[in-house]
Amino acid sequence: MKIKNIIDFVLLSALWGGSYVFMRFTVGHFEAIVVAQSRLLIGAICIGLVILFRRSLWQHLQLTRSDFGTLSIISIFNSTLPFALFTYALQYLNAGVGAILNSTSPIWTAIIGSLWLHDRLSNSRKFGLLIGFLGIVFLMWGKTSFVAGGLGLPVLASIGVTISYGFATNYVKKYGQGIHPVAMSFVSLAIGACILAVPAYALYPTAPIPWSAWMGIAGLGIGSTGIAYFLYYRLMENTSPTTAISTTFLVPVFSILWGDIFLNEEPTLQMVIGGVIILFGTALAVGIFPFGSKKSKLAKT
Repeated sequence: MKIKNIIDFVLLSALWGGSYVFMRFTVGHFEAIVVAQSRLLIGAICIGLVILFRRSLWQHLQLTRSDFGTLSIISIFNSTLPFALFTYALQYLNAGVGAILNSTSPIWTAIIGSLWLHDRLSNSRKFGLLIGFLGIVFLMWGKTSFVAGGLGLPVLASIGVTISYGFATNYVKKYGQGIHPVAMSFVSLAIGACILAVPAYALYPTAPIPWSAWMGIAGLGIGSTGIAYFLYYRLMENTSPTTAISTTFLVPVFSILWGDIFLNEEPTLQMVIGGVIILFGTALAVGIFPFGSKKSKLAKT
């Protein structure tokens, strides 16, 4: 891999790892819907500015009515719903746990791809799914109470995020192949911002907002969405989907690091062990470390 691709890989992982910390900055100041809508809107504006000043990208915005229908579905399941659910979950979970749970997205991508697109899973990938689920159980053991103050609903919301991403990835593979990644990211973010505009306006806070919460909003929209989406699609274009999805394994490292530095969230032994188990299972599930029978073709993500 070329040096510039390595830089993109690390920077993308750092930006996505930082998203969990940025979300934690907004807790108690903004409702989850407001944070999600702001992230979508700012991300769309950032990518729109890139398109505006790079005329070579204008041609990719020539979309059909059918394309807009496809992009609406992609928007709901790849950004609108997961952004809202995960912002809610991060009001209660620390940044490291949130990132580790989110790293299971490729597992759901593999399961949905197998059931929907008939993507055959090798024995090693099936074993990886089992390991990944066991890692989730270990990570959240004793923490998923549904009584008042428990973490049951936030954990379910986090898992809902990963299922949504898994569906979106397979939907893009089946229906979105003719749409350029730049158009896909810009239009889907813009549609999501419009979907959440009314409830976000209704829930917008009236009390003064501290600068740290505004920094969280700006960091999410500019860094973890606008710049990150651009880096992700560029990495896919310059390397491969497998390389791009491998950022999954570095994101929790950065999230735990940023959480320790900026939020004083010290990683626990349970978090570290659970994270290692989940990441190992995910690596097997996506076919990065196959064993036994010949590796099945990795689903493009």
